[in-house]
Amino acid sequence: MGRIDNFCEKFADKLIWILILVYASVFSYICFLKYASFNYHDWDFASDVSILWNSVHGKMLYYPFLEENIFGAHLYLIILLFVPVYAVFQHPLTLLFMQSLFLGLGAYPLYLLARLLLDKTTAITVSIIYLLYPSLGYINLFETHFEIYAIFFLFFALYYFEKEKFRYFLLFSILAMMCKENVSIAVFMLGIYAAIRRRPLKWILIPTVFSLFWFLLSVRFIIPYFAKDARMYQEGFMFGLYYGHLGSTLLEIVKNIILHPVQVMEYALSPAKVIYIAQVLLPTSFLVFLSPETLFITIPVFMQNLLSAAPTHSQIYFQYVALLVPFIFYSFVHALRRIFNESFWFRYKAQLIIVLLIVAVCSAVYLKAPQLYPLRYIKQYKIDDLSRKKEELIRVIPKNAAVISTFQFMPKLAERRDLYSMHLVSTGLRMYTQVKYEPPVNLEYALIDFNEPLMINCFFPPDAPGNIRHFLENGGWKVFDAVNDIVLFKKGCLGGYNLCEYVQEPAIEHQSNVNIAHKFEFFGYDITQIGSGKDLRLTYYWKPGLNYDEPLGLVLRFVDSHGVVRLDVGHSLGYRIYPSSALLTGMLIKERHNVLIPSYISAGKYKIMGVIFALNSGKILPVDAGASAEDGRAFVLGDVLIGQ
Repeated sequence: MGRIDNFCEKFADKLIWILILVYASVFSYICFLKYASFNYHDWDFASDVSILWNSVHGKMLYYPFLEENIFGAHLYLIILLFVPVYAVFQHPLTLLFMQSLFLGLGAYPLYLLARLLLDKTTAITVSIIYLLYPSLGYINLFETHFEIYAIFFLFFALYYFEKEKFRYFLLFSILAMMCKENVSIAVFMLGIYAAIRRRPLKWILIPTVFSLFWFLLSVRFIIPYFAKDARMYQEGFMFGLYYGHLGSTLLEIVKNIILHPVQVMEYALSPAKVIYIAQVLLPTSFLVFLSPETLFITIPVFMQNLLSAAPTHSQIYFQYVALLVPFIFYSFVHALRRIFNESFWFRYKAQLIIVLLIVAVCSAVYLKAPQLYPLRYIKQYKIDDLSRKKEELIRVIPKNAAVISTFQFMPKLAERRDLYSMHLVSTGLRMYTQVKYEPPVNLEYALIDFNEPLMINCFFPPDAPGNIRHFLENGGWKVFDAVNDIVLFKKGCLGGYNLCEYVQEPAIEHQSNVNIAHKFEFFGYDITQIGSGKDLRLTYYWKPGLNYDEPLGLVLRFVDSHGVVRLDVGHSLGYRIYPSSALLTGMLIKERHNVLIPSYISAGKYKIMGVIFALNSGKILPVDAGASAEDGRAFVLGDVLIGQ
């Protein structure tokens, strides 16, 4: 161990910066690829970009998805420090790079803290375990969030707490509280912890009184003041809805927690949430329990996550775990200090450090921490032909045009005055309310992926197809361009067309007669090549069968002359919104579908097969006897020449 100690004594202060640089560089690159390949599938990243862009361009702190000031949702005062940075580097990537940098930089104040209480070898070990911490990688890749900067500031606050430099401690505590209103709860607990440590009165009173005052001022006055209509939200604080099972007001929630502790703990310690606690603590080998007085600080933050009705609040993959991270590692450092103060354990310091690193790596493997699998993410976020086609659709939209889109397109559309989210049309409600959503009348473009994962999984109630149909049919929207199930609509587009329409006795180029489990009847298709490339435009003619009772999907299978399947293209029949249940009248549906043929597909003759499946279950439906079918599951559409 002597050689390692000597090496760390010499080089640890430089090594920590190398580790930070590696972490920040790798994650910045992965985030760049994720951005370029349209793999941000939530609204947080786009929201942050939009808020900063609007702030720089004369509409300070405007949050378009709520159509109000962002302080009507969260008190992100830290944004005010970001506006000048964004004013110089106006690009969505600025936020991604800053987030990766600051999450990596969190290792530096943690290293200083551990070096202060331990030796350099153990300090660099703790920093490595932090940089391998699974939640760190997950929150780095999940959108952008201003509260994650609290990790960096709180580590410095804890460092100056141990150095007993009150002014710096207070400065970094205030900076941390600027990241989000609930950070003040953690600062309040630091004041209580100062009492446990028998610090002078200013260490106790100023953090507790100021943080409590700030929290109540935020959730009872500031946020309701900026909310567009405070009556829509619980006491003006919309996220109180996650705790509605505990009470209808903040006071009632606190009262029920105090008066019904058994029921509260049963809710907080369900099996899934116990697993969450274990996942959070596992990378530290559970040594944090050896420092209960520091782990005590995390109780309100843990309870905030565990008592929430939102499942994502008690999972390690999202930003809600960020506020726990500094205090878990603070407890970890104090636990190690307690261990190494025992002469018996100090003799086995080398072995213990090795065990800690092994546990950290094994937990990272077990929890699939992104830090260990950069190549997997680089491959997953590869910029392919579909990404490039999406980029073309984005470029078509003028920079000053009012746009509504599904989630994945928002980051690249966010630098504009008017950007709106398609999930509000899908639900028919304003965010976090039961108030009807009315799309803005100034909309000019709508860019929709009808298979957008988050919208389909979380914001697609039974009336969603009707809501989207009504929006498209009553807004004068026509298809401007499309690829697979992604469609760019333009309002009043000359030369545009409808995605689907009802027809009688159409002239069908390639006629067929296929019945799929009495749920789907296929009558044929038209096919043309788009432009001079390989891409195809297919027009299907079909109608729902007698047993049509669920949305269906179609897989187009392209088989080469050797019988090898070269390409499968999935498609949601009727784009999930047709037919209307009111129009199941036996009329044919004429549906247009542009198919992207990837560049790796060679030119030549291919046989097209069709497979029908249930969208919700994925179950493949059998082809009825008598149809031109293979193996009873796939039916033959015909042959096509690609690229010729």
